[in-house]
Parts: sequence; C-alpha cells; structure tokens
Amino acid sequence: MNNLRLRALLLVLGFSVAFTVLSARLVYIQLFEHEKFREIAIRRQYERIPVAPRRGTILDTNHRVMAQTLVVHDLRIDGQLAYEDPSSIQRLCEALGLKPKDVWARLTPTNRYSLLISDLNEEHSAVVAALKLRPVRLIPRMRRAYPQGYQASHVVGWVNRSEVVTDIDGKSIETETGAGGVERVMETYLQGVPGERRVIKDATRRSIPAFETDIPARAGYNVVLTLDTGIQHIIEQEAARLWEEFRPEALHIIVLRPGTGEILALCNRPTFDPNSRETMNPRNLRNGAIMDSYEPGSTFKLITTAAVLNERMADLNTPVFCENGKFFYAGHTLNDVSPHGMLTVSEALAKSSNIAFAKLALVLGPERLHRYIRLFGFGEPTQPAALALAGEQRGILRPADRWSNVSITRVPIGYEVAVTNLQMTLAVGAIANGGNLMEPRLIKGIIDAEGRAIKQFLPRVVRPVIDRETAWRLRQAMRHAVSTDGTAAKASVPGFTVGGKTGTARKWVNGKYSTKEFRSSFIGFLPASAPEIVVSILVDEPKGQTYYGGSVAAPAFRNIGTKVAAHLGLQPDEARTTLVQGGRP
Repeated sequence: MNNLRLRALLLVLGFSVAFTVLSARLVYIQLFEHEKFREIAIRRQYERIPVAPRRGTILDTNHRVMAQTLVVHDLRIDGQLAYEDPSSIQRLCEALGLKPKDVWARLTPTNRYSLLISDLNEEHSAVVAALKLRPVRLIPRMRRAYPQGYQASHVVGWVNRSEVVTDIDGKSIETETGAGGVERVMETYLQGVPGERRVIKDATRRSIPAFETDIPARAGYNVVLTLDTGIQHIIEQEAARLWEEFRPEALHIIVLRPGTGEILALCNRPTFDPNSRETMNPRNLRNGAIMDSYEPGSTFKLITTAAVLNERMADLNTPVFCENGKFFYAGHTLNDVSPHGMLTVSEALAKSSNIAFAKLALVLGPERLHRYIRLFGFGEPTQPAALALAGEQRGILRPADRWSNVSITRVPIGYEVAVTNLQMTLAVGAIANGGNLMEPRLIKGIIDAEGRAIKQFLPRVVRPVIDRETAWRLRQAMRHAVSTDGTAAKASVPGFTVGGKTGTARKWVNGKYSTKEFRSSFIGFLPASAPEIVVSILVDEPKGQTYYGGSVAAPAFRNIGTKVAAHLGLQPDEARTTLVQGGRP
C-alpha cells in the first residue's frame, strides 16, 4: 500500500510539474512570443505574390507605336494527361492548324511540361483557353515588341529581361528593364508599379480561391517622342541607298525642326533590329549621330562666317584675296581645291575657299573665334543629363591659349576640332531659326493609358548665339552655296529655296591626313525664307570614284527634302531670289 501511495503521489506530482511547465510555456509564448508565432501562422496561411506590371508604350509624335509590351503565352503539354486523353491533342491541333503527328513526336508520358509553342499571341491563347483541355497549360509572359523594326532603333533602344526585387516581402519578379535609348532614359516612367496577389491557404497549404484578393499592378506610363515615323521611314530609305551605293564605314542622318529643337528623325548605319538579338552586336548598337566625334571640315566654315558677320568685321560683299589657291602661313601651306583670286565672303562660302576663311579668322583672332565656337555648343553635351541618350560625346575643342601658330588657319575650316553630327545640326538650326541655340528634344511628353498628360517637355532656348540680322545674312549666303555657282548645286529641291553647306574632310589615319579616306557631308534647310526643317547627312569613308560632299551627301538632301516637304505639307516657295515676308528681321 505504501508503494502504491508513493507511486500515485509521484504520478500526481509528475503531472503537476508537467502541467506547470506547459502552462508556464504557454504563458511565456502568449506574453513574449505571441508576434513570432503569429507571423509563422500568417506565413503558412497567407501569402503575398508580386505581379509584374505591363511596361509602358513608346509612341511617335502622331501616337504611332514604336515599342509595346505584348502578353504572350508559352503553351505546354502535360504528357501523362495527353496519353490519358488523346482526343484533347486532336482538338488542339484542329484549333491551331497543327499536325497531330508533329505534336505527339514531342510528347512522352514522363514529361509533364513539354513546351509546344513559345510566344503564342493573345488571340490564339484565347482560342486554346476556351477549349479547356486538361493536358494544356498556358503560361502567360510579357514580351517587348518593336513594330517599326530597325527604324529609329538607336533612339527607341531595347530592353533586357532581369530579376527585380520588390517591396512585397522582398520577393523578385521577372521584368523588362530598359538597356539602351529611350527605353533606358525613361525607365522610371515606363516600368510601372508591381501589383500583388493575396492568397489564403488551408491547413494543407492549398489556396482557397474564394478568399483570394488582388491589388492590380499599375502599368507603366507611355512616352511620346518628337520623332515622326513617316519622316523616319524617308531617311531610312535614303540611308539604305547610300549604304548600298557608297559602302561607307558609317553614316548618320538627322532631321531637326529648328524653331523648337525637335528631332523629327534620326538614323545610323550600321543599325540593328531590337526584335532580333542576332543583329545587336556592339558596332550596330552604337548611336553614331551622338557618339562619333569627327573633324567636320568645310561645314564648320558656317561658324566662322557667323562670328565674322556678327562682330561686324565683314559683310557678305567684303572681298578677300584667296592667293590663287596657295596660302603660306606659320611655316605651312594651305591649299584650295580650285585656285581663286578675289572672292566676296558670300562667294567664298559658296565655293568653300579654305584660304578665305583662314584669312577671316586671322582678322577675328583666336579668342573671339573660340568664344563663338563655344556659344554654338561645341565642346559640351547638347542634352540635359536627365534626358540624355547614353554615350553622347562632347567633341574636342582645345582652349585658345593651347592652339598652335597654325591652328588659327585650321580650326575655322573644320580641322583641329571634333564635333558630333547632333552638335552640327543644332548649330545650323540656330542659324535657321534666327540665332538661338536650342536644346534638342526627343521626348515630347509622358501620358497615362487614358492619354492624360503626366509630364511635358517644352522647347528650351539654351542661349542666343548671333543676332537675327546676322542669321538672315548667313542664310542668304548659304542659299548661294546651293546655286549653280556653289558646291551644293545637287542639293536643290524643286519648288523650294534651299540653304546649305557641303563638307569634304580628310580623315586622320596613321598620324597624318589621308589622301584616300574622307568624310562627306551636307547640312542644310528649307524653305530658306523661313526654315521648317534642317537635314544633316554625314557619310564616313564613301567608296567609289566620288567622295565630295556635293556629290555624295547633297543629292541625299535633295531626295530627303523633297519627300519630307511633301509629308509635312510645306508650301513651295518656287525660286525666290530674295528672302521676304518674315525672312529678314
């Protein structure tokens, strides 16, 4: 009996201790670890799943699509279920026009997720989904598409797929991220905001559909460009012709609206198609119009002329003796392509006399010439950092106190200085619009899916560079260059007065200027009485019997100018001999 009592006592005592310990533990958990176990329970029963947003669309100035995100599906087949229900494969093939034997050849009972079709579009996906076939799995995915292909690809850019960590429990989503061009510059606006799916699970961790809730993703905003796909198509066609005919190393074409700085079209060769990764090698991806610096040659004489006219050190009728083609200065000889005696400033520009502009620069002096070159935007980026396409070069402009004795005769004719095609286009745009250097505009605005404006980018004057009288006189001289007496006669556009300047610059090769490798260019505007467009064409190393800017680039201006004028509905001004009705200040 004593043993039984002892055992009973020990048993009661044991239960009491166990109960006390358990109670203490429960009290401890309730008081001190409540939140910890609450979070564990929530994680097991409740899950937040991030949902990738749809990327915004890139549109041209007329709202034509240049880049968009499509919802596509990967169609996968559960092999085991397919063998259990062969009729489902027959129905699938009938719906999509597939051959059953080809589908069965890719299926095995052991492979539960065979990929049958990648990038199935929304229309076909809807057809398949309506069939409700047990073996079929439609996995949605977003894919960036570029309807214009290679056209304006250097401006529009491209995307890469990447994993991005979200604020939703630190989980990642696979999304498209801008890697170049506008896609990269406008990433903040285009990317959108992730949504989330909130799922409630039962004790076996299966979701309960009735309790699921969604916070929709906010799609990215749409970006509207200043580009006009109609004009872009015109210059792409001309670039293709130049590329085939002259087989150059590279070429760049820009069409600018001088009054606002809007870039209406921009293309490069070589180029790439953002829809095709095979075309996207480093050389093709290079946006040469803003990334390639080059010695401009004779087109730079426009800057020298502007400086001389604006300082009132000469006018268009001032005579300059051109030394009959050879000018010896500071131990070096400067030659003209053709010998000339006395030429006026206007004639010197039309005939592109190197000697005339070297002499004008000597009168102007290095400090004043350097100041005007800087005023026109050379030696600095053209774009604000927030809107800059990646890789823009500032060019090369040495301070005047670092010029050699001969520099004052070389810089004014476009040597010992390096520019980009965009810089040169904007500089001539300042002459065309009456004297204001404009900031280049590629982004017109940001809008939401309903077309409401989120942000606008308005035209901005960087600074005045010359007065209106000087700009008017210089436009007169540039018209002379496109006459039968000038180097750019082949740039004339029927029905329109045209102003412009050719350039044929020797390339620096192996420590000296080559006699076989050149850069040919033309830059001009129309109508000269009140310029609406500026077109700049640069052809790097044209092959063949001709390489002069007047023979290579000037005809391209004629082709582009004729078509762009028709596209924009510009009114012909026939063959006016003087600038009237608003042309002169």
